[in-house]
Amino acid sequence: MRFSIWKPAVIAAAVLGTLYFTMKPEWLPVFAASEQQGQGSGTISQLEQEMAAHFKNREEHFTLQYNGDSSKLSAELKSIIDRAMAKDDYTAYILESYVYTTRSLGTRSTIKMEASYRESKEQTAEVDRVVAQQLKKLVTPGMNDHLKVKAIHDWIAGKLRYDQSLTQYTAYEALTTGSAVCQGYALLAYKMLSEAGITTRIAEGTVDTGDHAWNMVKLGGYWYHLDVTWDDPVSTDPAAPANTIQYSYYLKTDKEMRHDHQWKKSYPAANTSYSAELDKLEKKGGSAAASYKKLGQQLGFQWLKPENIVADRAALTEKIRAGVKRGATSLEFRYMKGDTFSADLKSAVAALQVPIGYSARYEPYLHDGSQLVKLQLTY
Repeated sequence: MRFSIWKPAVIAAAVLGTLYFTMKPEWLPVFAASEQQGQGSGTISQLEQEMAAHFKNREEHFTLQYNGDSSKLSAELKSIIDRAMAKDDYTAYILESYVYTTRSLGTRSTIKMEASYRESKEQTAEVDRVVAQQLKKLVTPGMNDHLKVKAIHDWIAGKLRYDQSLTQYTAYEALTTGSAVCQGYALLAYKMLSEAGITTRIAEGTVDTGDHAWNMVKLGGYWYHLDVTWDDPVSTDPAAPANTIQYSYYLKTDKEMRHDHQWKKSYPAANTSYSAELDKLEKKGGSAAASYKKLGQQLGFQWLKPENIVADRAALTEKIRAGVKRGATSLEFRYMKGDTFSADLKSAVAALQVPIGYSARYEPYLHDGSQLVKLQLTY
């Protein structure tokens, strides 16, 4: 089970024609309206900024004042709050609930907010401390952004386990217990990537088991999807090596991600193949070329190259024949007709008419029905 994100609850109340303050008016932040100059939107923008600052500071009670069209404020307030939260994804996804009331008299309105958070200001400070400490170990001098993303992805995927109780949602809980749901993975990745200088966002949507959250990452001017939760080393194959980090959801395009992830919110378009981009960077040459090649191999991109692909049973027979001819004891390749591999392998070996033994391990690659195969031959 790899889902569950928490969404904040909201209660709203509005009272028009009543002037109400929780403190003296002169103590309240006042946003001067510019209605006469047609600049009311600038006032709304200031209101959003101030509200976002209070949320980010984890304030549980705060009051704002707005001088302007109260009917416009009433109609837009929920959207204003949404935009204020959207200014910082981390804050938006630890906000547990909020209640707001508006009280207006003429053009003068008071907005009273009460908010609760899943992670306190002190807990976030501890997350910041641990993240900074860990990044000093992970990010080495001269490391480029591509290597930083992989180092952070691997550290999180290797450190955390999925919280089957579905109760731990935050980066703080992830770091202190080693367990969290997808939202905790995404929040921790957001913190670490941001601190490492990588532009990132938290994305939310659905998978076949329910609500889900992951990250989006901007590298080299292109956006990609990154789902660390679904890349953690949980395997249903008892023969698979323990703690093997996966890269099935590492820097994927919209098209690749939509195979089993869906979303309705608007996010930056991810249309660039990461494997193709790494290949371009490698071919440019220079001192970083070797690191890009190594990175591509670590991510399994070599299985996209024609020389490592076996298309069908006839090609499989020739692949094994060539291996036997040179005395190979192990063959690795990507077989495109994964659903018939077992039968095709038996037929291919029989067609050789040579006395050899064989065993094979194979696992799905991408979502196109192909299999990654490791074939052992004995003579």
